[in-house]
Amino acid sequence: MPVQKAGVFTIDYSVFTNAVAGLDIQFGMDFTLTNNDNLPLTQLIFPATSVGNNIMNQWNIDNHSDERNVESLIFKNAENGRIFDTPRELSRPGNGVKSTKFSVYRVDIKNAKVQTMGVTFSYEINTSNTNPITVFKGFKPASMTNEEKKLITSRCSYIKFA
Repeated sequence: MPVQKAGVFTIDYSVFTNAVAGLDIQFGMDFTLTNNDNLPLTQLIFPATSVGNNIMNQWNIDNHSDERNVESLIFKNAENGRIFDTPRELSRPGNGVKSTKFSVYRVDIKNAKVQTMGVTFSYEINTSNTNPITVFKGFKPASMTNEEKKLITSRCSYIKFA
């Protein structure tokens, strides 16, 4: 599995494609993402398809929680600064390029703060290709956007950004 670093973050990943002629295409990736100081992590997702509580083509807090507190920002089991995730999506063949984006930021639960410097990455697949293949796209430092801040404050109104 390839490993990439960006600032205090490291990702170890592999992409996944299951494309059989005449059937829906399943795509995604397996990854482990960590940060050097082991702070809890929030993961935002902009999925290509709706999966669970995540709505396609808009930013979602990727933890499937309805709570309204700092803890609800944390990706499941990422309290110690490690995310292990295996996102999978389905698409019919011939639907063009499907791309799912992620942003990950560190969270200081005790002080109710989210650090605005994190990382972003994505995977994509061209479902119109004869032999579609999922491709990992970038792993780079990112500054939290206003849209992402608005999403986070909608979940936890008293959160601060650092």
